[in-house]
Amino acid sequence: MFYSDQHTKEWAAKKFGIPAEDVDWYHTGTSYDRIGVKSQESANKVTALCKTKRANGGMYDGMPLGGQSKITRDNGDVIWDVYC
Repeated sequence: MFYSDQHTKEWAAKKFGIPAEDVDWYHTGTSYDRIGVKSQESANKVTALCKTKRANGGMYDGMPLGGQSKITRDNGDVIWDVYC
């Protein structure tokens, strides 16, 4: 499930030390989480905090976290999807 309400955005921003306005969405899962952010700077901060962690369970068990994917939406907006 993707969470995009303001409370979740503020929580995620505080967790990763990034501006709340940079959080586009946050997805929580059983093995790893993902966050969509609106700037490369915020994506790099999330990566720096997560790069020593690994996915816990599931088919991606042991996968290093912190990986980024740059996504360009149909409307031209760019976000970075970071595994955390």
